[in-house]
Amino acid sequence: MNDLIHNSIREPKSVQRLTRTFGQSLSALDLAEPLFSLDENQPASAGYDLMRARNLSVLGVRRDGLVNGWVGIEDFCSGTIGECGRAFSKTSILRTTAGFEEILAHLPAAEHVFIEWLGEVGAVITRNELQKPPMRMWLFGAITLFDTNLTWAIQKIYPDGSWQRLVSKGRFEKASTLHAQRLRRGTQCDVVDCLQIKDKTDILMHGRENLAALGIASRSEAERVTRSIEKLRNHLAHAQELERSDLVMAARLASLIRVILNAEGAQRVVALQRAKKTTHHTAPAS
Repeated sequence: MNDLIHNSIREPKSVQRLTRTFGQSLSALDLAEPLFSLDENQPASAGYDLMRARNLSVLGVRRDGLVNGWVGIEDFCSGTIGECGRAFSKTSILRTTAGFEEILAHLPAAEHVFIEWLGEVGAVITRNELQKPPMRMWLFGAITLFDTNLTWAIQKIYPDGSWQRLVSKGRFEKASTLHAQRLRRGTQCDVVDCLQIKDKTDILMHGRENLAALGIASRSEAERVTRSIEKLRNHLAHAQELERSDLVMAARLASLIRVILNAEGAQRVVALQRAKKTTHHTAPAS
């Protein structure tokens, strides 16, 4: 990938477009499923049978024609549905326009969130809905931007390719082989583009000051995070079901999406390394 592409996504207009794309193009409506509901005076057994038949994890409870509560499969008692139900909490209800960043602030920590439509709760998003294509597309895009930011930072800090000394011989050879294959296919790219995310973070997190600039406590934490991101990306790329740990990482990525869109961490590292070089060159000889 050439330097023009890496630089162009950091231009203010590009950042604005990406922010709109990630914040507004996909919303709760792209994930939500209709909330089945029954009147509160119906026997609890009827609600239980409906949930088992439809494989539902949550059922709405209607009072006077409006859904004003819910019940889970484990909540059923021997009375009516209303007697078994729970009230909605304010934090569990989102608007139809809620973006994926907001949804992932609630899930997967919660089991579900409800969606309000025209003043009434009418839909639900459970952890299962996080497996849908729109969410997978959003997450893959976020990881691609994160990866691009790493590449840009490496090219800025090591324009002469001296980053090679910071990766193992085996990892460099693997990237070089992939680079040669891509060139034969007519793809213009650099060797650094062919590194794995783990390799790129190893290069950038060489030194405590870089870790601090990225807001990471230690190299061991950095390794855990990058391996989790690579695992999530692999599961997304191969259409595999996202595991609980993948969803936890997805929520962490969503909490950092603004930072990723603005390449804040990468830019801090680049600024730090440039300042060090300037200090080194201007320091008086002893």
